[in-house]
Amino acid sequence: MKDLEKRLIYLFTGEFISLVTFVYIYTYYNVNSNNSITLLFVFVLLVFILLQASFYWFIKWRRMKTKKVFVPRLNKLLIIFNNMNLIFIGIAPALFIIEIISSNKLFSSSFFLTLFIYIFVIIEYINYYHIQLTNYKNGRGKRPSMYKEIFKV
Repeated sequence: MKDLEKRLIYLFTGEFISLVTFVYIYTYYNVNSNNSITLLFVFVLLVFILLQASFYWFIKWRRMKTKKVFVPRLNKLLIIFNNMNLIFIGIAPALFIIEIISSNKLFSSSFFLTLFIYIFVIIEYINYYHIQLTNYKNGRGKRPSMYKEIFKV
């Protein structure tokens, strides 16, 4: 039980520290010097997904620690998050195209950074909601804990 508790603490603090680090880098180093709406959008989306993961692992730890249901309809909340993620991930390419057309800067530094963060967002989304990419072996992936919580597998 202690190992599981340590693992859950590691997971929720790790996700949260990643989130804080990304926000710090974005603001302190003025990453968005071109004032790209798309870059800001995909960055906020990344932070939103990391926040979901941190929240989820915190809830799991809290539930284990107190033996009480902290969020009674966690699976419903995760379904809402999942749907929001899909909508936002779908909006990003449209913003990307609009920004490219309006600025005539196809291959600027913000273009590549935006594309990189967008791909990272998709990877994180898949990792949390569909297949654990870190445990992908022999053409089969393990279902992540958030997926199991949604579908009660």
